[in-house]
Amino acid sequence: MADSEKLKEKLSLYLSTLSESAQKLLLRSLESGEREGKSDAASMLILAALRNVLREDEPLVTLNNFVREEFFKPSQPFISAIDHVAKQKARISPTSIDKIWTWVERDVATAEQQERLKMPCNGMDSKDIAGRSMMMRDELLQASNRKIKTMMREIGGEQKLASQLGGRNVYEDMLEVLAASDNLKPLLPVISKLPDEILSWSSPEGEEAYGAVCKYIQQSPMKSPWVFSAITSRLAAPRLRVQVASKLAGSDDAIQIAATVYSPAIHQVFADLEAYLTAFETQFKDNSDLDALIASLASWRNLAKAVETELEIPSQSPWGKALSGMKSRLSEILKNEVESAPGLMRKALKAPKSGSDEHYDENVIADATKAIQIFYHAERMKESLALNGPVTRSRKELDQSFEILSTSLVDRTRQAKGDDVATCKALGEAAISFARQIVDENYANALQRQLKAAASVPELKVAEA
Repeated sequence: MADSEKLKEKLSLYLSTLSESAQKLLLRSLESGEREGKSDAASMLILAALRNVLREDEPLVTLNNFVREEFFKPSQPFISAIDHVAKQKARISPTSIDKIWTWVERDVATAEQQERLKMPCNGMDSKDIAGRSMMMRDELLQASNRKIKTMMREIGGEQKLASQLGGRNVYEDMLEVLAASDNLKPLLPVISKLPDEILSWSSPEGEEAYGAVCKYIQQSPMKSPWVFSAITSRLAAPRLRVQVASKLAGSDDAIQIAATVYSPAIHQVFADLEAYLTAFETQFKDNSDLDALIASLASWRNLAKAVETELEIPSQSPWGKALSGMKSRLSEILKNEVESAPGLMRKALKAPKSGSDEHYDENVIADATKAIQIFYHAERMKESLALNGPVTRSRKELDQSFEILSTSLVDRTRQAKGDDVATCKALGEAAISFARQIVDENYANALQRQLKAAASVPELKVAEA
């Protein structure tokens, strides 16, 4: 026995010295022999040792991962792209998923089930994993429903449950998660007719999808929120979300659509608008993630443009008032950023005083980048947000200042010495980024070529010296 263990240890040590590609090639060969019944005792010993070596390099995967996936699988078509401010029927906020699963693991699963969820699945047969996952999913779904019914009989049970989950919205999302399978089943014939991406409702694929949606709503008008939610991720552009409601209602008048069973499509769009605006406001205050900030602003702009392009919305209608209120909130933030963009850009790229070194201020560059990117989006909705004046004035300043400063930076890069060479390179990268937003990609590429050529001059001088 001792000799056998020593042999396994030596074998594992040797196999671990092989490259990953060699290990996998050997594994495929040995597994092929195993399947064909050609393996002898030595081959099986090597195969077992090799699997152990490969397993040690793999991250641990537990049954929890697979059970969670099965638990939320019916909910996937109804999970929105962003967390909603207020609960929207048939739309589940993405962060609710984590909170609901935490509640299931912590407050629903028994000690024995919690242990099963921790079971390692590395190397386990996929059919075995699937069988165990579906069995546990069913157990946890039933247990979740039982727990909810028990708590709802208690005084203040609903409030207590919402507190356990992390809020009222999460509680309502959880109820829809538990009912998702029932709501998904009748939708499967519709979903099966949807292409991965719908580019237009007038295309052959779009017409077939529209026909399936129309038929479903005619048969189950009160279920329209679920079908609109399920098709959202398949639509290539925001306008298609608005178009489907106006096409079904036979009108682009918001008041007329609001009185039909097709109104949930527009309610869902407005819920997303409010969510993106709230996310933008929060990210703006936090001043941490510029990419997320700009993504939220861009999503709001594209969705708002779709609404205004595809619908006639009287200003005194509920949707009109909601849109007007969001525009006011957004305009207040954008106006300050738009007006500050030229000054921040000048401060970021300004030439040093005579005899002074070039200076790169990371914070100023970050502030200028933020303001210029916000200006880019504000300019594209200046009329809608009543920002014509501030945007026009800033556009004039940006054009004049950027042309002067970019020309200056090319000259400074050409003449740079010592530490100024690296500083000018960093300033050049910032200027190229600004150019994309202030002018366009072609201008940015031309500036990049000029800066690259200018940067080669100091390098040649050093080489000649």
